[in-house]
Amino acid sequence: MRITMSPQDYATAFRLLSETSRHPENIAGAIRQRIVPELPDSPSLLDVGAVAERLAPCFGAMTLIEPNAEQLGSFAPASAEIVRDVFERFESSRRYDLVLCSHVLYHVPVAQWGGFIDRLLAFVRPAGYCAIVLGADRGQNYEMHRDFTSTVIDSSLLIKTLRGKQLAFDVIGSHNAYTAATFEDMVTLCRFFVLADCVSAEQLAAMTETEARELDAKIREHAARCRTDDGAYRLSQEDDMIILRQGASLSAAAPSAAS
Repeated sequence: MRITMSPQDYATAFRLLSETSRHPENIAGAIRQRIVPELPDSPSLLDVGAVAERLAPCFGAMTLIEPNAEQLGSFAPASAEIVRDVFERFESSRRYDLVLCSHVLYHVPVAQWGGFIDRLLAFVRPAGYCAIVLGADRGQNYEMHRDFTSTVIDSSLLIKTLRGKQLAFDVIGSHNAYTAATFEDMVTLCRFFVLADCVSAEQLAAMTETEARELDAKIREHAARCRTDDGAYRLSQEDDMIILRQGASLSAAAPSAAS
């Protein structure tokens, strides 16, 4: 057998990710509580990943970077500048009060994270903020990933990178969950995570029939564990928001500011 995902499967996975995730509200809540009170009136936002729909009322100017038009959807405020490209090619002389990068680093090789972070910070005004969101190294979804690969991309790698760069930061954890009404929809979502994050196309192609069946069976086992008392299926995920302030380093930060 071949483990693949049809266009319908991808549509199901993206629907579950977009409709049942609490990522946007968690991100907006943390930023409103921890960052917005420190910003000037009518602040500016550079949103790398375009997840800040709920933050629109808090900002006077927004630039949204998202190469995938379907993922951007129709939420963008009419006044927002839309950049349909990857952040690595984004150029602007403008500097922002907040640069938000949400669940984008998965698509950047870890060896390039240092330069990517430098580029994020280059667009932050003096005393402005940068917030980076990634899945945490804990929780149900993390443990599922660990069952398929030893190299999970998570916030612990980001924290290690920031410490290596001697940057001060705060960490805010949040709880998220993806919900499916049926077992097969949860299987599709779990398969999406495994194929996107854990098993490469080359590894899949090299699998024997037996290995492919074993992989599929393991995915279905994880989906079965997501069943809840109400009969639905719920895959929980822990996330971390890493907050940096422009110009702050470990040597200059108060002991409580660095995590």
